[in-house]
Amino acid sequence: MDHTAIQPGVPAAKVAETAIQDGAPPGSPLHPDAHASPRRAPRHPIVQALMLLADLRLTVVLFALAMLIVFWGTLAQTDAGVWTVVNKYFRCAFVWVPLKVVCFNAIDNTVDAIPFPGGWLIGGVMLVNLLAAHAMRFKLTWNRSGIFLIHAGLIVMMLGEVITGTYQIEGQMVIREGQSSNTVIHPGQTELAIIQRDKDDVAKDHVVTIPARMLQTPGATIEDSQVPFIIEVVEYMVNHKLKFNRRPGKDQRGLAREFEALPQPEVSGVDPNQKFDLPAMYVKLSTPEGKKLGTWLFSSDLGDSQWITIKDKQYQVRLRFKELARPYTFHLKKFTHDVFPGTNTPKDFHSYIRLIDTKNGVDRDDVEIYMNAPLYYEGETFYQSSWTTDPITHKANGTVLQVVRNPGWLMPYISCAIVGIGMLIHFGHTLYRFVDRRMVR
Repeated sequence: MDHTAIQPGVPAAKVAETAIQDGAPPGSPLHPDAHASPRRAPRHPIVQALMLLADLRLTVVLFALAMLIVFWGTLAQTDAGVWTVVNKYFRCAFVWVPLKVVCFNAIDNTVDAIPFPGGWLIGGVMLVNLLAAHAMRFKLTWNRSGIFLIHAGLIVMMLGEVITGTYQIEGQMVIREGQSSNTVIHPGQTELAIIQRDKDDVAKDHVVTIPARMLQTPGATIEDSQVPFIIEVVEYMVNHKLKFNRRPGKDQRGLAREFEALPQPEVSGVDPNQKFDLPAMYVKLSTPEGKKLGTWLFSSDLGDSQWITIKDKQYQVRLRFKELARPYTFHLKKFTHDVFPGTNTPKDFHSYIRLIDTKNGVDRDDVEIYMNAPLYYEGETFYQSSWTTDPITHKANGTVLQVVRNPGWLMPYISCAIVGIGMLIHFGHTLYRFVDRRMVR
């Protein structure tokens, strides 16, 4: 056996030696940088923004916010009308939700409120989230065509709501039998009308209207060159009822000397006894020179106007539902109202109308509007809605037509059709793949 001993003081033989380094040498297949992938170029800011907007976590948050706003909007209808809630909670970008509603009506605090995104803001971000997801994640393939159609239908539905909420106009046309009308009344909107009558020609009456939004703040002052007096708002009531005023004040004038207005809660909008709010207000009037004209009560419940005389000129003043004239006239020739035998339940009510439109050269004497058979004219739809009765005989003596202009009326139908086709295609693909796998087995 060869044995080599290292003796002290004796130099050891030189030996070739190799040091093992951590890692493999450069160029070796084992070197960590040999096959390293090149660094990715930073994404464009637009792409990064789209990735954030397409995030599924954002979708979940939006659905949670939508559930909350729908729930709170439903609770809010205990204190407000349905259309007030629709405009305040859903057709807006932001809403101040009363603390009472936030706490599920468990407290009576109606003053404090918290800010919250409104329906249109939530829906708008949902739309952007959906479009961004399709741009970044979804690939247009035949297998996903059903999903694309379903999402396209939802987009059409959302756009239809925006068009409806922005451009829809709804009102009523009331015509007594044997009379004519070209005026559409909008019960959801109120205005103070100041009319200076022309003695010779009614068509030349000078009418000035002040929208209710300018009259709802106590202490608000309306001073305009077109208005012959200065208006100072004392109190505005969204809904009211009248009672006899047994102790009128010295400065009270007109209706205020006979009646007193009492505030009432907003109507729900579905109450058959009162479908619309009846606003009223107390105002102080004075001339531009400073002469006091007293305190006046204007009520939309009483259709009669009040006359105010200034400098030998008479002005007719009335708080009324907003009125818009049409360039055509309806003449009610006849109105029939049938009920089921032994009941007061309407069976059919039928309006026979003559339509006169001198601008377009139209004179139709054969127009009939009845239940489920509306009239379509000039972009508006006229439905047979109700009727008027004689206060003495209590018999039907006129018609009430519901007038609707909605440019987006067709979009919900298109949306439902697209979603239905998309679901058929999507579940048809799923069924086909399932059957195909079973047959292979």
